[in-house]
Amino acid sequence: MKKLLVAGLLTGAIAAFPVFAHHPAADIVDPEVYEMIDGLVADTPHADMTFDDMGNTTTETVVSTRSLRTLENMIDDGLLEYASMLDGEVAVDIAFDPSGEVFLTITQRR
Repeated sequence: MKKLLVAGLLTGAIAAFPVFAHHPAADIVDPEVYEMIDGLVADTPHADMTFDDMGNTTTETVVSTRSLRTLENMIDDGLLEYASMLDGEVAVDIAFDPSGEVFLTITQRR
């Protein structure tokens, strides 16, 4: 929770000074970002990723894990940073299943 608060404060500070802000993915294209996310998921036991091109420039990527701890570890390793590098409108949704599984869905609209 502390990391989330710090990240929120840093994001607010960067947004307050857009003249000095530099998009972290200025020279990285979306396929490279998806490769980084795929590599992170592939290195994580008990996690899977599905990629669905929904047409009309919309893409949905679902990362499913067997536990919240597994997802937290991937977030600590940069999962949300990678998602923030995607172009266009990007939304991240986290859903909890009663069985203990956790689903992180990244929706990208370009």
